[in-house]
Amino acid sequence: MKWITARRRHPLAGYVVVLLALAVFGVGYALVAPSADRAEAQVMAAAQTGAEPAGGETVDIAQGRDIWERSCASCHGLNGAGSDNAPDITGAGGAAVDFQVSTGRMPSSNPDAQMPRKEPAWDREEIDNLIAYYEQEIGQGAGPAVPEEPPGDEPVRSDYEDEDAYEEAKASYDEAYDAYINGASDTQAGMQLYLANCAHCHSWSGAGGGLTGGHWAPQITDATPRQLYEAMLTGPGQMPVFTEGTVTPDDKQELISYVKTLQAEPNAGGIFDLNRVGQVAEGFIAWTVGLTLIIACAIWITAKQRAHD
Repeated sequence: MKWITARRRHPLAGYVVVLLALAVFGVGYALVAPSADRAEAQVMAAAQTGAEPAGGETVDIAQGRDIWERSCASCHGLNGAGSDNAPDITGAGGAAVDFQVSTGRMPSSNPDAQMPRKEPAWDREEIDNLIAYYEQEIGQGAGPAVPEEPPGDEPVRSDYEDEDAYEEAKASYDEAYDAYINGASDTQAGMQLYLANCAHCHSWSGAGGGLTGGHWAPQITDATPRQLYEAMLTGPGQMPVFTEGTVTPDDKQELISYVKTLQAEPNAGGIFDLNRVGQVAEGFIAWTVGLTLIIACAIWITAKQRAHD
């Protein structure tokens, strides 16, 4: 205590107190503020199968029902009407279910918390079976469906005389669907759409950013074209819904094509890697650090002059 009392009248004592207060405030906020890691710690442990999507196989409604009853009904109810712990998703649509499950955000042990992206609990075939059950028994056609319309209807085996003809038609359909869902090629138009509608939350580089109320816009560097399209259709979390009238299907594809270029852009790195937060943010940080150093030097020179006087 005597050491502190002896130095409290030092010319730099006030500055030291301010710096300590800022440090304590910053560390305290970092400890209590929501983060992806803290939210992930609340997520129910899920089996990581690592299986490749089956693609093209007939859906198994029974398996979809089993997944729903084991992993979804405990919160959303057997009929999807929700509970005190989870919202009503009867009108959410298959696209919303596919987005939440394929990005690993669901199932969750705490539906009130914003979930980070993680490995999905089921493989592509199981997710397709779950969506098929949901659309048949829960949603019953309400809400946006998984985007499949532009290439036309998926071939049905009973419409073809032999297996070879069906497989050929199915291969053509899959190729058309992949071309559609992977986006268009006009990245200039996509960039304008992205900057106007997405960059203010997800940042110009797609690295995400903070929102109000302790929420955050997630990074989209790992999102697949289908997930990007579904997110625009359904508006997960704090994200608005971009209806087909607001952003047309063709515009959605152009936007996806630009996001794909962002995902392919390498990180320049460097001594102070800021994860491509943007030129404005990087410039502001450089300006703040530089100005702080100038002020610190001015304070030091002033203190030396006072001591000399």
